[in-house]
Amino acid sequence: MKKIELHLHLDGSLNISYAEKILGTDVSSQMIATGCHNLSEYLEKFNLPIQLLQEKKKITEFSYLLGKDLEKDGVIYAEVRFCPLLHVEKISADEVISAVLEGFQKISTVKVNLILCMMRNFPQEKNKMIIDLVEKHLGQGVCAIDLAGDEANYHTSSFAPLFEEIRKKKIPFTIHAGEADSFSSVDAAISFGALRIGHGIRSIESSSTIQKLIDYGITLEVCPTSNLDTKVVSNILDYPIKKLMNLGVLITINTDNRTVSNTSLEQEYQLLRENFGFEEKDFLQFNLNAIDAAFLSSSEKEELKRQLLK
Repeated sequence: MKKIELHLHLDGSLNISYAEKILGTDVSSQMIATGCHNLSEYLEKFNLPIQLLQEKKKITEFSYLLGKDLEKDGVIYAEVRFCPLLHVEKISADEVISAVLEGFQKISTVKVNLILCMMRNFPQEKNKMIIDLVEKHLGQGVCAIDLAGDEANYHTSSFAPLFEEIRKKKIPFTIHAGEADSFSSVDAAISFGALRIGHGIRSIESSSTIQKLIDYGITLEVCPTSNLDTKVVSNILDYPIKKLMNLGVLITINTDNRTVSNTSLEQEYQLLRENFGFEEKDFLQFNLNAIDAAFLSSSEKEELKRQLLK
């Protein structure tokens, strides 16, 4: 099946073989999450990838290899996110963005756009620099902005001034919310005007939050294996995807971090098939939802739908 992926972190999806070639040692334990107790521990697996993504050649090669993984997984369109300011030890943020795009553009079968991430632990001025970067590169391989990082310790509601600026500049955005924090984080994201929410599964805690998602047509970018890894849910059978879907919430399926969570979209689909009885028609609908929610023009969305339904 052809697939669309909207929630995918570059630094969480690095090719381990290439990382080991660079470092000359086994790095799987440093890059794959096993036995994490929460999101904070899971995020520690990004330390080595961030170190590896500091030179143009390596950034381009890792992006190319992720593009190859997407191609193998049947993905025809992906939005890949990362924070450029985490990779500027040797090159500028503009060069980081162009290096990532150069890698993905070597794969003609997969269209990739970039989402640049503000970080919850950054000072406001640093996040404003990311807003400026998105504004500068918007429509040239960059399609939107995101807020990522430790949601439990940096609450979504405190970022209102940044999203006011983002709205004024008419920059499309998505927000990580309702993952490590409660439904109130989703409510804050909705109040900022988000039409897409990364994760968002803790919306299930509030009928009023669910109603807002339905009323505003907000799409959730759910990432099942990642949420198991971070202990947002302890058991896949407790995962609220079917409840949310049956209530009328728009759902898309994503990997979040292909390396850190040791997964692919096909593996995510299989997990959902086995535990919830989802069928091909359900996955088709999830992908159609993803196209509708993608940061693309109407004509690009129609073309993707044609490819998906071939």
